[in-house]
Amino acid sequence: MEIAGSGIFPTEGAHDCALNWDLKLKYDSGVVMNYTGNPYPDEWKKRYGRTQGHGTAFEGADGWVHVDRGGINAYPESLLKTEFGPNDVRLIKSNNHVRNLLDCIKTRTKTICPIEDAVAADALCHISDIAIRLKRKLRWDAKKEKFVNDEAANRRLRRSMRSPWKL
Repeated sequence: MEIAGSGIFPTEGAHDCALNWDLKLKYDSGVVMNYTGNPYPDEWKKRYGRTQGHGTAFEGADGWVHVDRGGINAYPESLLKTEFGPNDVRLIKSNNHVRNLLDCIKTRTKTICPIEDAVAADALCHISDIAIRLKRKLRWDAKKEKFVNDEAANRRLRRSMRSPWKL
């Protein structure tokens, strides 16, 4: 995929992750994903009708679906009444991720978010951060877990451990 965008970083305090970002990820399949973060909940509330200060919005040509800790809403509302077939891909509902983890430890079943899915999602955050910091378009090879022909970007995928930690 290609990834490019910008972000705003804090100028003080202990955190150095972007507070606000706007990135475009273009997958080889043709899918384009706009990945944005907005520190202004009032803007999200105006757009999506409510916000808990943490949530995700999926927007497409036919409308949007917004999910946060308080629930789910959509425009048009008919999107929430979509009938799914037995072979359609569905997201698993979880009201308590901690309880899900504990139950899965007991039963040896898969969690609501298997580690492979979590790593893939976290990778998007990390490569987005690198693209913002380098201020240029990057090309990511998910299978090799490397940037294509970009050693400066690849060096940012690893960092030295802080003392006293070591492998």
